[in-house]
Amino acid sequence: MSAENNFNNQPSREPSESLTYHEVNYSMGWLLPLLLIVLTGGLVLFFMRGCNDASIPGLQEEMMADTVKTAVVPANGTARKTLSIRLADSTQITAYKNGIENQLVLFITSKEAADSISKNRWFDFDDLNFETGSAAITDSSMRQIKNIAAILKAYPAVKIKIGGYTDKTGNEAANMQLSRERAEAVITALKDAGVNAAQLTGAEGYGSQYAKAAAGAADEEKQKDRRISINVRAK
Repeated sequence: MSAENNFNNQPSREPSESLTYHEVNYSMGWLLPLLLIVLTGGLVLFFMRGCNDASIPGLQEEMMADTVKTAVVPANGTARKTLSIRLADSTQITAYKNGIENQLVLFITSKEAADSISKNRWFDFDDLNFETGSAAITDSSMRQIKNIAAILKAYPAVKIKIGGYTDKTGNEAANMQLSRERAEAVITALKDAGVNAAQLTGAEGYGSQYAKAAAGAADEEKQKDRRISINVRAK
């Protein structure tokens, strides 16, 4: 029932009572906007302080969740973005952006003269590790081994050679042997992953003959010399 109908149904009152009713309405007419202004001002101040507060739990959790979805953290602690690569046989693999898989597929499918077959063009594994001082491939490295196997299966005309390299630390004869054993271990792993043996032209160890960092250099510099690489011999 509206206020007007309720008022009209009441018994008649003295004029002073009616005057009081109108005075109350008149007073609320200017008090209500004033209260709204005060409340609005308080809310604005509250939200301004909240936006400047960097420790808002909800916002921080959302940002962290987004980071986890768009990046991976490998053993060295550096965040790297991933991408999905669709191969010629419709197989899809997930790999690091600008990683060996991405580089290989671009090279294999390129028709540019600059991407012609060359014995001097090598692609380094970037997520392949071995047990210290041995040719045993770590379990975490098998993801990239399987990716390379998928690429070779999708492009059966491709043939590759595997090269192994070490830093200048230790005996050179031992380095040559270790680099060769590691290169051969990758060949074996690729065969075990279903790669046609005809696509694997061989494995060779180069020891430290191409190493750039001195034997006494920081390990971070020498790490770049310890690698396994792929050379495409046919595509």
